[in-house]
Amino acid sequence: MGVVYRGSHELITRDVAIKELTQEIAKKGEEALLRFKREAMALAGFRHQNIVTLYDFIEKDSGYYMVMELVDGITLQDVLKEGPLPPDVVAVIGVQMASALEHAHFARIVHRDIKPANMMMSKTGDVKLMDFGIALDEQLEKLTKAGMAVGTPTYMSPEQVGGEPVDSRSDVYSLGVVLYECLAGIKPFTGANAGEVFAKIRTGKYPALNKVAPRAPTPLKQIVRRCMMRKPKDRYADVSELKRALDRYLSNHLEMASNALIVAFLKSRGKISEVEAFSRITKVEMERAEKVQMKPQGSPAQRGDGLGWTWALLAPLMAVALYFTRTGWLPIVKGWLTSGR
Repeated sequence: MGVVYRGSHELITRDVAIKELTQEIAKKGEEALLRFKREAMALAGFRHQNIVTLYDFIEKDSGYYMVMELVDGITLQDVLKEGPLPPDVVAVIGVQMASALEHAHFARIVHRDIKPANMMMSKTGDVKLMDFGIALDEQLEKLTKAGMAVGTPTYMSPEQVGGEPVDSRSDVYSLGVVLYECLAGIKPFTGANAGEVFAKIRTGKYPALNKVAPRAPTPLKQIVRRCMMRKPKDRYADVSELKRALDRYLSNHLEMASNALIVAFLKSRGKISEVEAFSRITKVEMERAEKVQMKPQGSPAQRGDGLGWTWALLAPLMAVALYFTRTGWLPIVKGWLTSGR
């Protein structure tokens, strides 16, 4: 809907992001302008650490502008170009985005365009949700016509694809798709065109995380799987329940501040310098974060399934039993046991 510039307020020396409604979009009719104004209204009502802040809305010379917080960081979309993320980092992103959506949903606003391009990972370790351009305010008259699909195809929920009424559970689904991509490094639904993608979303069939991210922790994969259930009633009842599930996962896996983990991760990917990283976290936190990211994803402690050590102990015993069976020793051993009675 618009183009974003980096600007500077000269009097208070604050850098900002200025979003302008493009003339091409503005000429398409009142709906585009109304959506732009509604986005500004939504942002003006939010006060949350994980949602970009609106400073001002300006109408000047037939132009419309939003003056917003400039997030110093990188989009999750750009980070994903280098492959999957460590599971604990994925969970932290999930918690922060769930917290942002919890705040928005409390105001009865459904985002409807949850995707990596609309998430910024800041150099301070915060993950920020942006772009409420097609958000649905349940308290206002609907702008989307019945039967019309609105959103970004790959991340749309089945009800969005079908042009059906959506509620907060649609955002839960889309966030699940983002977390899937973060763990696997690939999108769950792909196709040569939007039609093919929509068809796959409707069926609810996608590559299982057990295949594309086999070493990811089982509890985290279960959380993502529930988010992506085809029917809304089978997902988490709301984003607050999803946030609690992610918090429980992190309480069993993460032994450091979540923001420190994000900063250390960005440093490991070369997105921030060592000087920038150490200006925000301590050396001890950096070392802890590096251990978290280096920890084998397939270890019992990481998977959280409680079966790893059991199989590690049973495997050698099973191999010995198989050897004796194949070499004919089993009857002899049975004979010794019988004669010993």
